[in-house]
Amino acid sequence: MTLDELLLEWSYRSEKGYPSLGNPSDISLLKTILKELDLPTDEILGKLEDELETPGTDGMEDSPVEKEKEKQFKPEPEPESEQPPDPEQFDSDREEPTSPGDETYDAVIRHHLGDKPIPRVENTYAWPGRGGATFNIQVKGNDLKHWKDFWELTPPKAGKEIGTSSKGTGNGEVALYWLYQHGGAPGVNVEGTQGADNPDLEFNKVGVEVKAFGKAHEKAKGLGRWSQDKDQLDALGILFGFQKLVSTLEPKASGKLPPDISPNNFKGYQLQTAFEYMDKLLEVDLEQLGDVYSIFRDIKTRLDSLVAKIGEWKDPEDGARRMAVYFISPKVGRKPGDGGFLTHVRSNGDCRFWQFDIEKLKKHPDLIGRKGQSGYIGSASSNMYVEFDHLLG
Repeated sequence: MTLDELLLEWSYRSEKGYPSLGNPSDISLLKTILKELDLPTDEILGKLEDELETPGTDGMEDSPVEKEKEKQFKPEPEPESEQPPDPEQFDSDREEPTSPGDETYDAVIRHHLGDKPIPRVENTYAWPGRGGATFNIQVKGNDLKHWKDFWELTPPKAGKEIGTSSKGTGNGEVALYWLYQHGGAPGVNVEGTQGADNPDLEFNKVGVEVKAFGKAHEKAKGLGRWSQDKDQLDALGILFGFQKLVSTLEPKASGKLPPDISPNNFKGYQLQTAFEYMDKLLEVDLEQLGDVYSIFRDIKTRLDSLVAKIGEWKDPEDGARRMAVYFISPKVGRKPGDGGFLTHVRSNGDCRFWQFDIEKLKKHPDLIGRKGQSGYIGSASSNMYVEFDHLLG
């Protein structure tokens, strides 16, 4: 059994659908699986600590973080004063007038500070806006002290008071809000959004999805669950279903079928293999066979449905790339939205912003990857992943 196959088995048996090395029950389950397979426990656990692809769940749509996001309380803003604020009411140690921002996030920060004024950001940080490219920032000076102080702050659950504990927002989100709303990027208005399918923040209405995986930017990936995208599930089900059908009928010296692949568990390069099987099926006159066996009419209908979804492909690689783009487009279109940014934040103030550009992604030479790679795009335990730095950097 390969390490990937072991991970899939562990994911299948785990209560949440994905394993965690920080969960004692998941570790106990893994040891049980290893004992059943007569595999060395210590050696396998050591490898998994280095290679496990789902190290945390903050930011995934079915995690406690994202389920609670929809329930966050965001009070209606008070009517704006007819008169502008008097500059003399603000001294150097107090908040300065800014763009409206987000009332709930500001209230959370003030409560944490004991109702003291929200500190101003001392340094300026890049924000290119829509149409920008990948960029990094490093929080510095006194800003880093406040960043770390605000790192774990979260808005409350619906109907609860400010200051009550909630994980409706992932680590670093409130800190990032503060950094850009309170002086770090003049002219930028930052707002929180509600709903599991919205980006976490909006900078001047540009979506910014915040992730805090706790590891190097180069290893960051994971866009959360995508099971609501029924058309994509259906298209991948057609593709992998026909692969299984054709491969089952093919004679094999070993008598073994290829590893089980499904819409919920696949790697990008496996799409190309599936389209190679699909092209073999298209060589058959299904309409003629349908006159004899009605099932072939049903197969033809399903094939036509796939073509309608992704368009006609010229070869297996073209088909795989079309399917990959079709797979991720709805999810990316919502969080953060085409032209928006996915941001990986770390508690030490090291942040990287990648812009999602669907047209650019379509042309990336490694979009579907190659056999032998971990895969730059795919699905693991029903969670979509994209290697942000490789495909978006």
